[in-house]
Amino acid sequence: MSTFQPPAARARVSRRAVLRGAGVALTLPWLESLVRPASAQVLSTPKRFVAIYLPNGAPDLWRPSAAGAGSAWQLSSVLAPLAALKSKLTVISGLENGSAFNPSGSAAVEPSSSRMPGAWLTCVDAAVIRKKLGLADKADANGVSVDQVMAAHAAFAGKTPLPSLQIGLTSWHSSCDTGACSTMRSVSWQTETKPLYKTVDPSLLFDQLMGVWPGPGGTTPASRRAARQSVLDAVQESAGVARARLSASDKLRMDEFLDSVRSVEQRLVSSENRGCALPPSNPNFPSVDGASIQRNTGGYDRNVHFDLMNELLALALQCDRTRIASYMLEDERSEFVYDFVPRRTFTALTSAPSTGFCREWYAEGQSGNPDDYASIVHYHLGKVAAFCQRLDGMIEDNGLSVLDNSVIFLGACMHGSDHAADRLPAFVVGSGGGSLKTDQHRVFTKRPLRDFYFTLMNGVFDLGVADFGVNATGAPISLLPELLV
Repeated sequence: MSTFQPPAARARVSRRAVLRGAGVALTLPWLESLVRPASAQVLSTPKRFVAIYLPNGAPDLWRPSAAGAGSAWQLSSVLAPLAALKSKLTVISGLENGSAFNPSGSAAVEPSSSRMPGAWLTCVDAAVIRKKLGLADKADANGVSVDQVMAAHAAFAGKTPLPSLQIGLTSWHSSCDTGACSTMRSVSWQTETKPLYKTVDPSLLFDQLMGVWPGPGGTTPASRRAARQSVLDAVQESAGVARARLSASDKLRMDEFLDSVRSVEQRLVSSENRGCALPPSNPNFPSVDGASIQRNTGGYDRNVHFDLMNELLALALQCDRTRIASYMLEDERSEFVYDFVPRRTFTALTSAPSTGFCREWYAEGQSGNPDDYASIVHYHLGKVAAFCQRLDGMIEDNGLSVLDNSVIFLGACMHGSDHAADRLPAFVVGSGGGSLKTDQHRVFTKRPLRDFYFTLMNGVFDLGVADFGVNATGAPISLLPELLV
């Protein structure tokens, strides 16, 4: 997390009004009444990219049984939480990333849990980068990730106060699998030696997104909340000035946004007052093995944490604080105990409540009970669906929703319990402003993951990128035109 700076030191936001007060600079969502006519003629609705990382792969039942578009395909039982989003969803089968490691294109990569996560957004073998740079084994090294290639490009650079965001739900319990912790605990890499570790504390994320910094008299964001002082109190006068310029519909939109901010703030205070124990942001917290796994204690509530991070990221995108984000739902090889998730039984097309609750994700889920495995993935897809539906309710100046104008990519670095680097779970929600086809299950045969990112960068975001990642087999990079409108 970077040090907070007063708004004057940050990039200016075009298209968005900023409410200012003592120690607060709160960016509003797009409001038609506040757009200058000249600006409206030259500025287009922003497109966004969010990469959501699903650790430990997914059970085989994630894959829909039929390919096609519209009524020709239906969601699998594991994907059922995404049902309300089917018309805006593309499921992609047949992507692989073994070619980033193996000249033969083999899907076998070991140790899988420490090597493959780092390549999920880079399509590069970190070991090759270490050798090139003359670094020791396990040193921080990798390729530059696709989100950071995009953030540094002129199409995105300088357009938002935050070039990109890295957030997540880190577990206390995740092994580094004999490899480098950095390639398991960060999927975003700004340079070959600089991982961008995720923010896991929603309070810190709230302060960053709401433009909060120490105010007069040394007031800190934490002390402000402890004293029950809302950030909205600080911008009340500025909000009144802005409100006087708004149409009736924009006043309603502004009120809904401020209500959302206040709701999140109240939930933060509530979680802090319960002594909600969060895992540390430091990526070097000790690795643990299966024998030391314990149930979640200390008042921590994963549902509360998940919902807060979802809402904060949604607000960040709505207000154009950033257009690029990575979101790690867990570290790879997560051994977090999901004993609050009811177990379900699964067939290809249906699932039903069973008895008992799930255990931990890795040894007793991915490598153990298939229903536990499917139930935990099913739970996460429900949370991702809620996040996407929140975006779909945010309407922008082109008449489309924030979701419609975004590419939300949910995927995993490995297939499933076999730890293979092929048949990767991959799902896209949103059309990137109409550039991507939706409502389809598209099946490929061993297409490199880097081709997918190449397609997004050039076919959706028009970056003109000539190459990305590595294919150790020597195959050239190419577009996936089947995904494009």
